Amino acid sequence: MQFVYPTNLNLGPQSADGYHQELLRGLTHKLNNMLAIIQGFSSLILMNDDLDPGVLENMQHIKEASVNISGLSERIRAAGGCAKVTLQPLNLNEYIAVVGASFQDPFSKNGVAFDLEVSPALPSVLVDPTKLKELLVEILKNAAESVQRTGGRALMQVHGPGVISPASERLVDILISNTGSSITPEKQSEIYRPFTGTKNSNHLGLGLTIAAMLCHQMNIRLGVNSQDNTTTFWVSVPIA
Repeated sequence: MQFVYPTNLNLGPQSADGYHQELLRGLTHKLNNMLAIIQGFSSLILMNDDLDPGVLENMQHIKEASVNISGLSERIRAAGGCAKVTLQPLNLNEYIAVVGASFQDPFSKNGVAFDLEVSPALPSVLVDPTKLKELLVEILKNAAESVQRTGGRALMQVHGPGVISPASERLVDILISNTGSSITPEKQSEIYRPFTGTKNSNHLGLGLTIAAMLCHQMNIRLGVNSQDNTTTFWVSVPIA
């Protein structure tokens, strides 16, 4: 099975310490500080029981927009390679037992079927636990939205060394598949680029860019294969 990798993103240095990363990190930090002021004062205003209904509605919109912008700021930081990553050994079986509900959430929200298969006695991997969850959820959200549109199914499988990758490569492989549609070969080489999604205007097309950048920062291999109405993302995580 041939997989396509995000080689066209110009991901930059593994340490993400370049000038543009520092600039982006600083700008988003300043932006979040200003947003915190807007959120704080809007919350104070909303505590006034005597507000005109029209003013009340407008302030609620302002607060909601500031919260959404704050969330977008964090996604831009991750997509730009500015996320702080701290690698540590992680027991995957215990980890998935704790965060597995987060993997189910995108499918529950879209009302579609999702199965999770985890091999027992997996070796520990070297990752940032928070960022591993973030990148997997980005891929799972993409799969859930695709399945919701096509009526297919989704499956996440976690295998130890030697099942998918050769045992000598010392990798744990995570496969996330969804049925019901295919991505053309031309599109496969572009899906990791920002703002290239085909969804509606509520989606900025950053999810797979964030996943690719986090994989790059954690030395995780990420690929995609799509054929015969099935799309599979392959995440290969190094053993600790």
